[in-house]
Amino acid sequence: MERIIKLSVLLLALMMSAAATAEEVYDFNVDGIYYKILENGNDVSVTYKTYSYYTHTEYFVNDYTGDVVIPATVTFNGKTFQVTEIGDHAFYQNGLVTSITIPSSITVIKWDAFWYCTGLTRVNITDMVAWCNMTCKSNPLYYAHHLYLNGTEVTDLVIPEGVTAIRNEAFMLCTGLTSVTIGNDVTTIGDNAFEGCSGLTSVSIGNSVTSIGGVAFEGCTSLANLTLGNSLTTIRNHAFAGCTSLSSISIPNSVTNIGSAAFNGCTGLKSAIIGNSVTSIGGNAFYGCVGLTNIDIPNSVTEIGMYAFKGCTGLTGVCIGNSITTIGKEAFMNAPAIATVTCKATTPPTWGDLSMFMANVYNHAPLHVPSDTERAYMADSGWGQFLTIIGDADEGNPGGDDDYLKCDVNGDGVVNIADVNKVIDAIIRH
Repeated sequence: MERIIKLSVLLLALMMSAAATAEEVYDFNVDGIYYKILENGNDVSVTYKTYSYYTHTEYFVNDYTGDVVIPATVTFNGKTFQVTEIGDHAFYQNGLVTSITIPSSITVIKWDAFWYCTGLTRVNITDMVAWCNMTCKSNPLYYAHHLYLNGTEVTDLVIPEGVTAIRNEAFMLCTGLTSVTIGNDVTTIGDNAFEGCSGLTSVSIGNSVTSIGGVAFEGCTSLANLTLGNSLTTIRNHAFAGCTSLSSISIPNSVTNIGSAAFNGCTGLKSAIIGNSVTSIGGNAFYGCVGLTNIDIPNSVTEIGMYAFKGCTGLTGVCIGNSITTIGKEAFMNAPAIATVTCKATTPPTWGDLSMFMANVYNHAPLHVPSDTERAYMADSGWGQFLTIIGDADEGNPGGDDDYLKCDVNGDGVVNIADVNKVIDAIIRH
């Protein structure tokens, strides 16, 4: 029995030892950097030293420290290789690396290459075009926050010629940036491209850009000046959410879609001009923009998403164009200061529910609608909640005294359901 126990303990120890044994994954090491030869035999990837797996936990071991400089080429056993990628987990969980120099030969940074590299303070590059065009699955700027081009920190960024697309996360959390100028070669700005660039104060987007990606500028809390080019068609979800210093925005006539939460939480926004080609305003698009006082939704818009202007506590006037067909749930809720509402659609738009506005708005703000549509609006379960409905929205002077008095059938100085009842009584009597 004792022999069986000893053999079992020995077997268990051997299994644990085998499970925890480190496996070398690199092909060679030059000047402290580990490389793996890629399939083409001419390029190499920067990698880690060893890999081990023990009790469902993976360990990627490397001994990089301090300032790591990756060369564009490396020679081993008489052969020169091109360094073209930083491989999966290359610097994973290494808090000892303080800076990384990435040559223009690198075209790919792979998964988790810099994950938890909490000691990084700077990223050094040699070519901005290469940086913008790189495929990146793990951005070292997430921790470093400061980008240097040939030894000089990039603060006033001008995207150079030759860059047609700014990749996803290219400058994410680069807090050292103060201004960005995107020239006329660029057509798309990727998702999260400038997310969290809290030092960014000015952005100018050229006339060739057609799409701004999701979360592209979210959290750029210092962004005060924004210029959008005239070829832009799409502003995707959360593109400028949380840009609290932005005071005005003019959306070009080329834009057709404003994504969900595109300007969510832009608390400093006082003026928003929406171009006349926009067909849909996404849910939460201007949620919490407490500085907005008036919003004029152009005739091109057919749909306003749920909560689109919810929490716009400074909003006093709302004008909705004549093509609107659908307005989402609580689109203008928590906006108690609204004093006048105009809807130019001849057919009352459908609502997501019966709480598009607050009760005090229904009770005190007049609703201006096209002449001869008052009854339709009054009969609608949603719009009919307005106590005062005036038929003048399609004429030159909405809300003018003459138009208003034309509908004041009972002569009490206001136009409301009592005037409709008087007309109905007259019809019945005759």
